[in-house]
Amino acid sequence: MNHSKTFAPYVPSDRNFFLLLLLAAWAAIASGFGYEMVQMSIHGKLHFPLIVHIHAVVYVGWLVLFTVQILLVRTKNLALHKKLGMLSFGFIPLLLVVGLLTVIIVQKQQYGTPDGDLHFICVQFGNLLMFCCFAGIGIYLRKNYVVHKRLMLLSTLVFTEPGFARWFSIKIAPLFGDYFWNYKTVSQGYWRFWGYDVLPTLILVLAIGIYDLVTRKQLNKAYVWAVLFYLLVTGLEGVLYYNDTWFAMMKHLIGVA
Repeated sequence: MNHSKTFAPYVPSDRNFFLLLLLAAWAAIASGFGYEMVQMSIHGKLHFPLIVHIHAVVYVGWLVLFTVQILLVRTKNLALHKKLGMLSFGFIPLLLVVGLLTVIIVQKQQYGTPDGDLHFICVQFGNLLMFCCFAGIGIYLRKNYVVHKRLMLLSTLVFTEPGFARWFSIKIAPLFGDYFWNYKTVSQGYWRFWGYDVLPTLILVLAIGIYDLVTRKQLNKAYVWAVLFYLLVTGLEGVLYYNDTWFAMMKHLIGVA
């Protein structure tokens, strides 16, 4: 593990590897939400409050912008890439505000219904926290190409969690026991929660490190710290999910206490 100055900034296979991870992110999100839309349509539940539509536009907007940025780098149009970078910076507070409002409004609407899971706010807040940290620091360190590219990619990979959770964990979970939300304590449900909700995205996150070890024979220091932060946040999510005090706090937050 070395400082980024000794880390090769570019190898020819980078252009295809980072594009592949981007396509994997699109696939996870499109398939997950697409699967949910089909299921909701079948059951006549395809109705959402306005904030959900705004949330969808803003978050897809980020994915489109990030995709454009990747393509601009591939075509060596760095001047336009830098200009659009400032637009990326503006997306961070927008995504944060819209994300928080969506969580609170939808959780309040679903509270007490079969679709409600107030405990799950820990994951939604965790994703927002990780995105803001990775994207914010990535943009701040934009002159450090190695760190910038990896942190911006990590910020986008965070968004694959809700995509994976909408189909991958639902289909895989029954093979290993009950769903994690049917357990009541950390000791019973923690590893099922972490495995089903965190593992798919973690595989993509770790793929960056594996790729760097293969192509550079070392890990970038900033990437290592980012992964440790990711593990810390997702590990804490699993604890909070089964915590009664957290549940009581979230009831106050959405105004149902």
